[in-house]
Amino acid sequence: MAAKDEVPSIRQSDGLSEGEIKATHKRKQKVMMCLEKLGIRCEQNQVPNIVVLGSGGGLRAMIAMLGTLVELKNQNFLDAVTYLCGVSGSTWCMSLLYENRRWSEKLMSLEEEIYENLSNSSWHIVKAEEYLEEAAKDELYSLTDFWTACFVYQIVQKFDENELADHKEASENGINPYPIYAAVDKDELNEKHETFPGTWFEFTPHEAGYTALSAFVSTRYFGSKFEKANLKQKKKKCISYMQGLWGSAPANMDDIIKFIRDTLNSLMQVRASVLSIAFKRNPRTFTSYQSVLLLLDLYLCAVRGSDPKKVFEKLMSVLSEEGQSESMKLCIAIRDSWAKKTREERMASCFELDKQIEKEFGVHLRKGIIPEGELPPSEAAALGSVWDALRVLYKTVRCVLTWKWGTIHNFLYKCSNIKPSYLGGKEILSLIDAGLAINSAYPLVLGPYRQADLIISFDFSSGDPFETIKKAASYCQKNHIPFPNIKDQKMDENNPSDCYIFRGDKSCPTVMHFPLFNNVNCPGKVEDYRNRFSTFSMSFPGEAIKDLLKKAQLNVSNNRDKILKEIMQLVLSPRTKNLQN
Repeated sequence: MAAKDEVPSIRQSDGLSEGEIKATHKRKQKVMMCLEKLGIRCEQNQVPNIVVLGSGGGLRAMIAMLGTLVELKNQNFLDAVTYLCGVSGSTWCMSLLYENRRWSEKLMSLEEEIYENLSNSSWHIVKAEEYLEEAAKDELYSLTDFWTACFVYQIVQKFDENELADHKEASENGINPYPIYAAVDKDELNEKHETFPGTWFEFTPHEAGYTALSAFVSTRYFGSKFEKANLKQKKKKCISYMQGLWGSAPANMDDIIKFIRDTLNSLMQVRASVLSIAFKRNPRTFTSYQSVLLLLDLYLCAVRGSDPKKVFEKLMSVLSEEGQSESMKLCIAIRDSWAKKTREERMASCFELDKQIEKEFGVHLRKGIIPEGELPPSEAAALGSVWDALRVLYKTVRCVLTWKWGTIHNFLYKCSNIKPSYLGGKEILSLIDAGLAINSAYPLVLGPYRQADLIISFDFSSGDPFETIKKAASYCQKNHIPFPNIKDQKMDENNPSDCYIFRGDKSCPTVMHFPLFNNVNCPGKVEDYRNRFSTFSMSFPGEAIKDLLKKAQLNVSNNRDKILKEIMQLVLSPRTKNLQN
């Protein structure tokens, strides 16, 4: 019989999960002891809710988050934190730490371990390919699967097949802050933008779901197929997949497509010898293979607005080998009308051509590769693996052409009496990196139930280091959530200071905002450091990693007295809780 906490459950009610309530209640004891060591005495009902936010920013954010937590520990503040909440690259750091049930006590050794992993490549392309081939068998395969295996795995240097629910012990024992990971609903973001509460989706070791809409599923069953709140099919989503989902937006669209195109080519090279046999057995396989890769190049031309002439020449040369096929005719029509089309129309025409090529060349590919009864078992098995590789290719390209990310079964599908009602009408959800909305997860901790008293926000973004807090203020204003006035302070995005404190009346939390690179930890070199540690970087040299860790640590150590003062002020003058029904 399944353990009690493994029973598939959907919760449609206000408030925190039972697991989070128990975990944060136990954490209060740790916070009280920490405050006492800092010379701050308080009763249990006076314990402030201190939240640490880590923004997105790819590998830069992952490393900076680690350095930040290490220094919070060094300065005796980490044990005063109730919640640790991350977006994108910060979640990569968090999910690595919570593998260890006592990570906050072993942070120094874990820092060294992570540093060594990042400095020495252990990414295996064969492992990535195996994962992709299995994932591509699923009807809901998306670019998140590809990103997981080929981008995030390369960065974090580890493929974790455990589940987020396996981190319960590290979250419930009171030793560590309670973790919250952010994502957003792609459809709601596109339609209603980041200020709509229903855009935001959270993950904890206990539940996953829509924070503001009070609709959750047990994390163990996230991604599983439900109908009318009944489990239809159990599906596992491992930590590495979650890392891919949380951190799927480190660059602009054309950089992502180029990365996918180059990586697909590398993956196919692994199968080069067997692919050549398949192509000889069935020339149409080769035609399809070449045309699909060229379609990516054509799509990239549409996205960038670059000249497609050479791509059309290559694509038509490949298709012409099949004579005047329907694909060839469509390709000519698209070429001749390309200049008259809008960017979106060009992108759509690539998808139409892909469907036509699939219709003509994809139907009999597998049968052509593996003729029944004609090959020795060993050769038949080898050619069978070619089909698995080609399936990854075809599905990935189709996902690019439709920009398909984070597709999972909707646990609320056909649920009755759910509000808002549209939540139950979608069979499939599409979840993406919250950095595309607000690059720091304020909406997950500003609700009526977590009641943050002090938000210590570490901003690892590229570009404007105040964009996250500006967007958070806009979110709160639109949704009538108490938030301090941020307009009274001068915020120079090109030459920021290292710490900004925003206070309001007693109904709203105090926010401490720390830009990663600033005129204190790298005076006169802010822009140099931003360029040196770009978001799309997949690795940094060992000395650069140490430098980045140090810069993040300085933001804490240089402001120790300010952090301590804000905590003391909270205990002496607790804010008014603005509970909502």
